[in-house]
Amino acid sequence: MIKVNKKVNLAQLDQEYNSKGLNGVLDDKGDYVEIGLASNNTGSEEELKECLDKHIAKDLEAERIVQKAALLAKLGITEDEVQLLLGGN
Repeated sequence: MIKVNKKVNLAQLDQEYNSKGLNGVLDDKGDYVEIGLASNNTGSEEELKECLDKHIAKDLEAERIVQKAALLAKLGITEDEVQLLLGGN
């Protein structure tokens, strides 16, 4: 296992590395503190460490919001209409 001291998007890191599976240990805030190779992953921790050093985690929540906004716009639904449906101001 490799100690982690930065934000990690595990699914993204797995794709950047070799797409053969990674696992990790989370802290109480839901952030990864250790990352390792899944049992079926034939890569090396040294290679994973190099990939992790270059990794810049995408903010998945922000991406999901942008994707949802794009879908709503495609459907012709405005942000104001969404707020009205959700009971917001």
